[in-house]
Parts: sequence; structure tokens; C-alpha cells
Amino acid sequence: MTTNRIPEAFQVASDNVPFAADWLGIKGVRLKLLMADIEGGKFVVRIRFAPGVQLPPHKHSGEVHAFTLAGEWYYLEYKGQAPSKAGSYLYEPPGSTHTLKVADSNRGETDVVFVVYGAMLHMDEAGAIVAVGDAESHLRDYPAAIRAQDAKTKIGEIPVGGNMGYVRV
Repeated sequence: MTTNRIPEAFQVASDNVPFAADWLGIKGVRLKLLMADIEGGKFVVRIRFAPGVQLPPHKHSGEVHAFTLAGEWYYLEYKGQAPSKAGSYLYEPPGSTHTLKVADSNRGETDVVFVVYGAMLHMDEAGAIVAVGDAESHLRDYPAAIRAQDAKTKIGEIPVGGNMGYVRV
């Protein structure tokens, strides 16, 4: 059997990847795309939120893994759940719907890495889907947002996954 040689790992110097400011048009939300795999249906983002930021409600078609590096945040719908704080890990099952809220009392930005499978279905107040965020949309929108901020900013390499091809058997 002959296959394409696949590298053992991809490394991103994430501190060198720029943040896109005011992501989704929300002041105080900065996002950097770390990986997007359209074929695999997943993407990884690092998001920094200003104190008090609240995102619109959204639903996940797949699971999400969230790693909080700094700050504190929670979901408005889950009153009994402890907030996510620096050093915490949160698992969100497929189908979960919620509204992310950053603690008003934070002194600095809340910094979270999200590993998202499937799509985020952004909803309006009535629950209608108004936008879809997935690997493909992030791979399209993130570079455009960086170029709009500063055409000279270099993004560098982003692993994109997918290695469609044939295997001879």
C-alpha cells in the first residue's frame, strides 16, 4: 500500500499569530485562528475577551473543548455551574445552546482556547440562526479581518488539515 507521507505534527508559534480585533463585530473580542480542518469539520481558536463582554446566543452542532488560560467566564443559562477560570477545562456536548458572558469583575482580558467540532450556529434573540461559524468560514474570515486591520500584518502558517487523495492497494 502506498500513501502520502504525513508529518508527525504541526506546530504553530501562536504568540506570533495576530489577533483579529472586534471579531463578529463585537467590541472587546479578539480572535486568532490556530487550525482549521474543513474536511475533518473542526477548528481551533484562541479568543481574548474584555471584561463584561457578552456574546450572542449560539448552538453547537458538535462538541467543544475549552481551556481557560486567564480570567473568568460562564454561560448565562447554567446558573448552578461554576464559572470557568484560569486553569480550567470545559466540555460542551453537541447540541448545547448557550450565551457566553465574561465576568464584569475581571481586571484584564479573559483568554480561552476553544477546540470546536462542527459548526457554531449564531442565533438572534428569537432563536433564529443568523450566521454559521465553522472551519471554512473561519479560514475565509480570519485572514480578511487581519488584512482589514493592517494590510502589512503577516499571519504565518495555519494548519488546515485535510489530505484527500488516493491510496493504491
